[in-house]
Amino acid sequence: MKVKSVAGLAAVGMLLSSVSVWSLTKPRLEAEPLGGVGGSEPALPEPPQGPAHPGASFSTGRTLMMEGRLGHGKLLSSKDNQTMLLVNVTADRAGSGAAASPLNLAIVVDRSGSMKGRRLQNAIDGARGMVRRLRDGDVVSVVTYNQTAEVLVSPTTVDSFSRDRVSASLGGITAVGDTCISCGIDEGMAQLRQRSGGMIDRILLLSDGEATAGVRDPEGFRAIGARIRGMGASISSVGVDVDYNERVMNTLAIESNGRHHFVENAADLPRVFDQELDTLTKSLTKNAEVAIDLAPGVEVERVFDRTFRREGRKLFVPLGTFSAAEEKTLLVALRLPRGASGERPVADIKMSYDDLSGGSALGTRGECQGKLSALLTDNPADVSEMDPLVTARMLRSQTAAVLTEANELFATGKGDEARKRLGARLDDLNKQRADAVARAPAPAKAKLEQDFDKQSSALGQANEGFKAPAAGAEAAPGGDRKGKAQVRSNATKALDFAF
Repeated sequence: MKVKSVAGLAAVGMLLSSVSVWSLTKPRLEAEPLGGVGGSEPALPEPPQGPAHPGASFSTGRTLMMEGRLGHGKLLSSKDNQTMLLVNVTADRAGSGAAASPLNLAIVVDRSGSMKGRRLQNAIDGARGMVRRLRDGDVVSVVTYNQTAEVLVSPTTVDSFSRDRVSASLGGITAVGDTCISCGIDEGMAQLRQRSGGMIDRILLLSDGEATAGVRDPEGFRAIGARIRGMGASISSVGVDVDYNERVMNTLAIESNGRHHFVENAADLPRVFDQELDTLTKSLTKNAEVAIDLAPGVEVERVFDRTFRREGRKLFVPLGTFSAAEEKTLLVALRLPRGASGERPVADIKMSYDDLSGGSALGTRGECQGKLSALLTDNPADVSEMDPLVTARMLRSQTAAVLTEANELFATGKGDEARKRLGARLDDLNKQRADAVARAPAPAKAKLEQDFDKQSSALGQANEGFKAPAAGAEAAPGGDRKGKAQVRSNATKALDFAF
C-alpha cells in the first residue's frame, strides 16, 4: 500500500495558474487539469440555468459535521467531464472534550548555540506555563536537542506534586552546539510511545534554525511526519525568530496533520504555548479519516494538499485530531466518463473517528456518510457553472500558491519579480471577488468577504515586506531581517489558506 502526498504548494500553483479561466466558467468539453482546495457551506445555491441537482451535495454528522459537494451538479452527457469533489469537516462548536481523554505531550526544545540567552529562557518559561496548566492525569515529557537529544523529563503523569518537579527540571537547560532537529523528534516519539493508548498524542517542537545534523532536507522530514501520523500522533512546530527553515517546519505539520506557528519575537513563546494547550484540551475527536469510494468509471486526477492512500477504487485521507469548531477540507479532481443522460453516481463518502466528546463513551468510534451524484444532460445550456463556494476555496489555494512562489523568488534575489507576482495576484483576486460573493448563498456571503479580506491583507503585507532596503542599507544574504520575517509569515499564511 503506497502513501502519497502532494509535493508542495509551489507545484499546486503551477497547476492552478493554467486553469483559472476554466474553473470560473462552465467546464470546457476537452480534458484539462484542475487545482484548488475544497471547502463547503451548508446550502448548495441554484445556478442561473435552473435548479441544482440535489445529489451534488450532502450534509451529515454531529460531533463532526461532514459536508460533501461537487464542483458541477450538471455535466454534458456527450463528452468526458472533469469536476471537483470537495469535503469539508467541521467539529461541533458546542462540544466538550475537556475531560474525555488525557493528553500525552512531548515538549521538544532546541538547545543549540543559537538559542543562548533570552531566547532559551522564553522557551523555558513557555514550557513551564504549559506544564502548570496541564490537567491532573495528563502526561508530559521534555526532550532537548542540539547535535544529540537528551531526555530531560521522562513521561510523567501530572498531579499536584509532579508539576513543581517537572517545572524545576527545566531550569537546567543550557544552549550549545549544532542542531539535529530529527534527533529531537525521534526521541520525542520514543517518549510518546511509552504511554500511548487512549490519549491525545502530540509533539510540540521548537526550533530557531536550520538542521545542521541528522535529517536536513524537506523530503526526509516528510517521511518523519508520516511516521508520526502513522503512530496516531501529530506535531505542532514552532519556528522562532527569522532564520529557521519554514519549509521543514511546514512539512512536519502538514504530513502529521498538525500545526505550525511563526514566532518572530521569542517573548511571544509563552502565548503560543498557551494557544496550543487550549486547542489540545478542546479536542473532540482523534484518528479521523475520510474514505471515498468512487463509482465505476470515475477516475481520480489528483488529490490536493493532503496525504492519502489508495486501495482499488477507494481513497483514504487521514485528517487527524479535531478541536471544537475546527475545520478541515480536502479536494479531489475527478474525471467522469460520458454516458446516457440522467443521474450518474460519483462517490460514496464515509468518515470515521474516535469520539472523545463529553456525550460519548471513551473510545467510541463515530462515523457518518453521504453520497454524491451528478446529472448528465444532453443540453449544453443546462451545464452548471462552477459552484461559487468551490470557486472561493480555489481562489484561496491560488493565493497560497502565489505566496509560496513569491517566497522562492525572493530567496533567489528576485524581490522585484516577487512583488510583481503578488501585485498581479491581488489585482486578479479583486476581479474575481465580486462574482464569487454575488453567486454565493446568502448565509455564506459574510464569511467569504472576510476570507477575501484576509487574502488581500496577506498579499499586501507580503508586497510591503519584500520592498528593497533603503538606499545605503546593506542587505544580508537571503534578505534583510524584514524580508526574512515576511518569508516565514507568508509560509504560515499559505498553509492556513490552503487548508
